[in-house]
Amino acid sequence: MMEIGFKLPNRANRAQLLLTIGTGIFAAGALGFIAGYLSQGQTSILGALSLILTGVGSSMKRVKYSGAPDPTK
Repeated sequence: MMEIGFKLPNRANRAQLLLTIGTGIFAAGALGFIAGYLSQGQTSILGALSLILTGVGSSMKRVKYSGAPDPTK
C-alpha cells in the first residue's frame, strides 16, 4: 500500500515548493548581504541551505521525469 506522500502529484508539488523556498532563501541572503544586514558567515550558511533545498527539489523533479511509465495510461 502506498503512502499518501508518495503519490506523484504530491511529490511534484513538494519538489516545486522546495525549489521555491531554496530560491527565496538564496535571494534573501544575497539581498541581506548587499544591504549589510548579514555577515559573511551568515550568508554562507544561507547559501548552503538554499543549495541543499534546491538540489533536493531538483532531484525530486528529475525522478518524476526519468522516463518511468505513466500509471494513468
